[in-house]
Amino acid sequence: MPFVKTVPFEKADEQTKAAYEGLLQTRGRIANVIGVSSLRPHLMTTLSAHIRSVMTTESGLTPAERQMVATVVSATNKCQY
Repeated sequence: MPFVKTVPFEKADEQTKAAYEGLLQTRGRIANVIGVSSLRPHLMTTLSAHIRSVMTTESGLTPAERQMVATVVSATNKCQY
């Protein structure tokens, strides 16, 4: 798996720390798929908003079905996390 440089919370600048804190407040954790964008904090917040929209807006799928689709896609892509 390739190495992706990330910014740890402890070493984050103000903008990145604000993005981290927003994610911790709304999600309770920093998902790896979001954390890999930490070098570009504006991408962290827009990516998080996109994922939240995809996973929560009306689509005809239940939350469990959405999670199953996400799991299958990750497995198909050989996602390590």
